[in-house]
Amino acid sequence: MRRLLWLFALLVLAGCQSAVQGQQWETVDSPVAFRLGTQVFTVADVNAEIKRAIGDGVANALASGQTREQVEQIVVENDLRRQIFEQMIQNELLLQYARQHGIGIDPAALDAEIAARLPADADPAEVQDLRNVLAREQIVFAVIARNTRADMARARHILVADEATAQATLAELQAGADFATLAAQRSQDTGSAANGGDLGWTPRGEFVPQFEEAIFSLPLNTPQIVQTDFGFHIVEVLERESQRPFSSFDDLRTRRNASQFYQETFVPWYEELRRQAELSGELQIAAGFDPNTLPIPFPETP
Repeated sequence: MRRLLWLFALLVLAGCQSAVQGQQWETVDSPVAFRLGTQVFTVADVNAEIKRAIGDGVANALASGQTREQVEQIVVENDLRRQIFEQMIQNELLLQYARQHGIGIDPAALDAEIAARLPADADPAEVQDLRNVLAREQIVFAVIARNTRADMARARHILVADEATAQATLAELQAGADFATLAAQRSQDTGSAANGGDLGWTPRGEFVPQFEEAIFSLPLNTPQIVQTDFGFHIVEVLERESQRPFSSFDDLRTRRNASQFYQETFVPWYEELRRQAELSGELQIAAGFDPNTLPIPFPETP
């Protein structure tokens, strides 16, 4: 059952990226599940997405010895079919938001991802299908990052082993020495030293308490010495910003408190986006439609 539970957790942050594109109203050949603008998503679309999202997990669970009743219990208890349906709606709303706000794909990143997943001689139709799915995923993730926020600070530091070296380095900086040059020459944090000691924009929760307290309280552009278990840091805070958006989804998902930031900022933003879409009539869910009445995608028996 770990596979199914993992899939459920994935829906919360990473998102279950739908490959369903929607249909124009006049071509509907299945009962409508929901409409967004001129796009129509049918019960058949939702069925297909449920199968795509958890079909392999269901099959693997059965193959590992779980009974159909046990699998059904997991699906029902975790409300997986409704979660998948809600994720379909979310993805389409985020794609619509992206179109309205000029958020597009990064072609170079898309090409690199395709090259990493498919051989050079892959069937062109397979390449195009993957391109469509990855493009939608890239855009959805970009919208999530843009609307997930945290208090952040941008600081740079020079890490040295003892207080005497820290005091001497601080004195040189106060006399006009270049921070980036000294960081490259002296900092024992080799990762940031290559960038002149710059740690980039960082949200709360990433550093040890003494260092974090410093970067969120010290006056800007005023190097000071901060001691931590790693040694002595000459710290200069360059910028601070309340509720700054994340620069990318990769930046968000690697943060220690990513789930907290997502829940506290993106979720309320999205709930308001959806509420407004329903109030305006842009989003219409078919009366009486219940995704939990749709079949669990058990593999067909011969």
